[in-house]
Amino acid sequence: MHISDGVLSVQVATTLGVVAVGMCAYSLKKMKNKDISLCAAMSALFFIASFIHIPLGPTQIHLVLVGVIGAFLGSMSFLPIAIALILQATLLGYGGITSLGANIVVMALPAYLVYIILRMNILNKLNEKIKFFIIGFLGVFFATVLLALVLLFAKSEYAIASYAIVLAYIPAMVLEGIITLFLLMYIKKAMPGLLKEYKI
Repeated sequence: MHISDGVLSVQVATTLGVVAVGMCAYSLKKMKNKDISLCAAMSALFFIASFIHIPLGPTQIHLVLVGVIGAFLGSMSFLPIAIALILQATLLGYGGITSLGANIVVMALPAYLVYIILRMNILNKLNEKIKFFIIGFLGVFFATVLLALVLLFAKSEYAIASYAIVLAYIPAMVLEGIITLFLLMYIKKAMPGLLKEYKI
């Protein structure tokens, strides 16, 4: 799901870069000393989850687990995801430097959207396993929609690709939902108080 260098126009890359800086500043403002260790753990989780890549045109399919990150971190999600993306771009060549702002927005904003939905208690009426699945599914769904919109506004020739990406990512949404389900069920079993503490 990383956008490579040269894919975006200068205007789109610059605008999203400014937005990403603002998101990270907001995240840093919300973060307290007690949250640093959890933020570091979630940043590492995102970094590791992104290792398996399947090329798809100007982007790639891989696990992101932004639903899980958003559920635990909420408005603090932006900075940990940004740090992981910066390390991936500089150390591993995933994504690009000029498109870093766009990648941060596409990956981090969905985490916050999942958090907002959780806090609205919309998912609490569902079976717990379905709720856990939807947390993972929605994370990738929102990221996919944002990615498609970014590509759509970046260059007119990406119009067809942006629509195709939404369809191509449906298996990734389902896979992410299943993995999130098992991950949160494991956390519930191993650390039962953790999910209650973060109201998941």
